[in-house]
Amino acid sequence: MEKQSKMLIVLLVAFVICIGVFLFQFNNNVSTFIIINETEVVENESFSAMLVDAYGFGVANQTIIFHKPGYELGTLVTATTDDNGEFTIENAEYLPDAGEDNYYGNFAFAGHGKYQGCSYEGNVTVIPK
Repeated sequence: MEKQSKMLIVLLVAFVICIGVFLFQFNNNVSTFIIINETEVVENESFSAMLVDAYGFGVANQTIIFHKPGYELGTLVTATTDDNGEFTIENAEYLPDAGEDNYYGNFAFAGHGKYQGCSYEGNVTVIPK
């Protein structure tokens, strides 16, 4: 009986350590990702994207920065995620004089609290009507 009791104690200690490691990882330095399904959007239409964590949960109330058509590179605008981690760019602008710069891009999340920052490498090109 004594050998079984020691083995049970060892297993319980190992279990508690595993739970502690999981909870620490779940609440610290959580990776994030920006998901955008569109690569093109028609002028004046809308497109949505989502900020999710490494566990697939939407990250709510966070600021996303991005480049807008016609803005000088380095001039960024912002959007805020909703309760589900989604954000929407409405009334996509097409600027005839912008040429190849008719896109939304350089999407980035700087990180906040337990969430690490991330960026989206693709662009969403605006197509004229």
